[in-house]
Amino acid sequence: MENPVGVIGAGAWGTAIAQTLGRSERNVLMWSYEKDVAANINKKRENPKYLPGIPLCERIEAHTKLDKVAKNCKIFFICCPASANTEVATAIKPYLSSESIVVLCSKGFRESDGALLSDVWQEVLPNFKNIVVLSGPSMAGEVAAQKLTAVVLAAKKQALTQKVSNLFTVNWFRPYFSDDIIGLQVAAAVKNVIAIAAGMSDALELGENARAAIVCRGLAEISRYGKSLGADPETFIGLAGLGDVMVTAFSQLSRNYRLGYYIGQGMAPQEAYDKIGGVVEGFRTARIVTEQAVCRGIDLGVVMMMDGVLQGDIKPSRAIEILASRPRINEFEERIER
Repeated sequence: MENPVGVIGAGAWGTAIAQTLGRSERNVLMWSYEKDVAANINKKRENPKYLPGIPLCERIEAHTKLDKVAKNCKIFFICCPASANTEVATAIKPYLSSESIVVLCSKGFRESDGALLSDVWQEVLPNFKNIVVLSGPSMAGEVAAQKLTAVVLAAKKQALTQKVSNLFTVNWFRPYFSDDIIGLQVAAAVKNVIAIAAGMSDALELGENARAAIVCRGLAEISRYGKSLGADPETFIGLAGLGDVMVTAFSQLSRNYRLGYYIGQGMAPQEAYDKIGGVVEGFRTARIVTEQAVCRGIDLGVVMMMDGVLQGDIKPSRAIEILASRPRINEFEERIER
């Protein structure tokens, strides 16, 4: 009998992935940190806390003990917050074999040093090579509601991406392939900061032109930062780059967009964060990327201004004034400030 597929994390994204696998006729074991979430999934076939209104597939079974999931699965979709990846990798390490596959769906960096999550896993599992990254424009609610979605799977070996792709047999969830695991992770994380800026711009009623400018210049910053880490520039004009920025920065379904919108309306950053509920990865990512960019001498104007706003050092209106008064340069010029 085929092994069940493991989904680590029972937030909105983890639930959407589990639902898609279940609709693909895969048995799914989910791990939830929260007992009430697991109970609702098993008894009510719903996750009202993170993905309300979506009836969940009977093939999904939730657990609160991670080893219960880890010892019965060969393939794991990691959907927990970025900050929990080290702990999760350590916990499932004893259960991984050469046949196991880890699919990273979390979006963010390690807070202490800005490390990619793939590098975090490699530190914990130095001899484990079967790591795949999944990203792209994929709002959890729409994925769970079976609306057409295209994503990207990246790995060093296409055999891995093909094997993960084969898990999804539904025609409304379409994976494409890449070998740029760095670019996918950078785009997935930093686009959240750009979405915060877009939401703030809309709250300040700056208009469509301003939002488009912020998003385009933000995408240039994502590309600049990604290339500094060794990413393929082409990644940032594809689904995982431009596509994910568009869906996150233009939609009120995005938690990061809403965070920026509330802040633009005058809420304190922490108050806005608390109002949204759940994890808003861009909040931490702005600080992490700003610190790393300063150390590397990389100019990231939008990201740095958002970090200043989120830290409470700059008012939203002042951040826009600073961005608008930056030196005028060639649009595609690589600009390094010392």
